[in-house]
Amino acid sequence: MLQNVLCPFCFHSFALHEAPFRCMAPTCSGRGTDTVYATARGSAKMVMGQVIAPARRSLVLGIPREATCDTCKTISHTRLCPHCHFELSHDVGLIDQRIIAIIGGRATGKTHYIASLITRLQQEIASQFGFTIRMLGDHTQERWERDFYRPLFIRKTVLQPNRPAEVDPQVKAPLIFRLTFENAGRKRVLNLSFFDTAGEDMASLGTMSLQNRYITHADGIVFLLDPLQIPDVRQQFPAAVLPPADPSVSPEHIISRLRDLFERDQALRVTQKVRTPIAFALSKLDVLFPLLEPGSEFHHPGGHCGYLDLDDVQSVHTEVANYLALWISANFRGIIDGGFARYTYFGVSSLGEQPDPENRVSAVSPLRVEDPFLWILYQLGFVKGKRRR
Repeated sequence: MLQNVLCPFCFHSFALHEAPFRCMAPTCSGRGTDTVYATARGSAKMVMGQVIAPARRSLVLGIPREATCDTCKTISHTRLCPHCHFELSHDVGLIDQRIIAIIGGRATGKTHYIASLITRLQQEIASQFGFTIRMLGDHTQERWERDFYRPLFIRKTVLQPNRPAEVDPQVKAPLIFRLTFENAGRKRVLNLSFFDTAGEDMASLGTMSLQNRYITHADGIVFLLDPLQIPDVRQQFPAAVLPPADPSVSPEHIISRLRDLFERDQALRVTQKVRTPIAFALSKLDVLFPLLEPGSEFHHPGGHCGYLDLDDVQSVHTEVANYLALWISANFRGIIDGGFARYTYFGVSSLGEQPDPENRVSAVSPLRVEDPFLWILYQLGFVKGKRRR
């Protein structure tokens, strides 16, 4: 068991024996408001089970797995972060836990990307790569069904953009999934926390630092770039099909803020590069089809079948880099190359088509949404990569 863990909500590090428990008995007379929880979530106070102080650490018993409520004597296995009272997974500290941030400016399609990625993993990718995926906790299950799966895949309606964390505290909480890898009888278990930030929370350095603390703690980042906020791309489409131009969410502006955030929050020197693996992905790839060459890699799915096709990744990276050289100033690529050590360019389409005027789609046909995610797992050592030659 790991002695120290990082809370996936507030990102404070603490020793497991310091973690309190929460009484979950609905009839316990000790129920009341939890000010610590409400303050951390930025939400209204609600009646919850009382917090049970951790038992004295025992050299014989080790770190306690349960606690007894002083009021109703019910045994609780629900462990909390001592700093924010976020409910931790039952096996916290026992298995590998990683954080993946999905970031980008307003209207880049982050929520659609998460919805399509998880569905692709469940339906096809997980079995190809020898792992299973399931949701952890009621919050993840309920939010997935309510905010992602039913609206998009059942009702075929475009998802509503996230509201800023200051307005909607639930976006601060991650969606947590359990990946279980099996290879030659050996199991490797990984908990992945996905964060889906509102675009408004990426608009300034101050907001990013306050509301998006997970970014500099992430083990991998998928950074979605909206091609329809690139002036040279916008000039090639009718104005009627374009979203309003917004300089504050232009790719160059957002990437500069990201670099500033790492320098500020991690005391990174100007000469140091960010070491976190970052997949820079052009979103809304289906919109760009008229601009792509006939031989583009984006006219077909990726060839990752049980391993990351490194040749395909390199071809896509080169193609996107060439397009960016045509569409954006050299300064843009210079910021990325000079500030980030482990990055690759990708292109994704979360829906496969543009919604109609009623914000509906005929079908959800994602293209290459798994590529950035598999590349991050490869960088973290969870999947293998091969070259064709």
